[in-house]
Amino acid sequence: MPLIINAITSPTAANFVQNSTAQVLSEGCLKAIGRPTFTLMDRTASKEERKYSATKELLYQSLSMLSYFLLIFPFKNNDFKFLKFFDCFKNSDISKAKTKAEFDEIFKKLPEGELKTKVKGAKELMTILASGIILTIVAPQIVNKIIHPIMNKEKNKNSLDKNI
Repeated sequence: MPLIINAITSPTAANFVQNSTAQVLSEGCLKAIGRPTFTLMDRTASKEERKYSATKELLYQSLSMLSYFLLIFPFKNNDFKFLKFFDCFKNSDISKAKTKAEFDEIFKKLPEGELKTKVKGAKELMTILASGIILTIVAPQIVNKIIHPIMNKEKNKNSLDKNI
């Protein structure tokens, strides 16, 4: 029991829980595993319908996560550029950074306090907003363009097999 308590209360676990990207990863993995599993367990549909639906759900969730990570990391590497739009950072050295390395160097030199906390909060807020936009608007558009042709071919193949 102490081992579990130490793991849960560790700084690593705290950072993981407070990281929005880690939260999306956790939720996405649970959806990619859980939804197809529950679909396959549903006995109200035929076996073929369950397989088709579970496959589609697995592909949808997996491709959504892939598109999310392909888009969020470039954003997170450049999120410091958006800090200049926050009034509280306009006159600070933070808003003058031109590269990620330059930003990281300036950020390290900031004393612990209100400004450093505001920078962390603003960066996390931007990540949350970007995650919301990516997962609700961008990823579904990308995934639907990929999944529908694949699943329609599979559905047509299965219907041809039944007719033979």
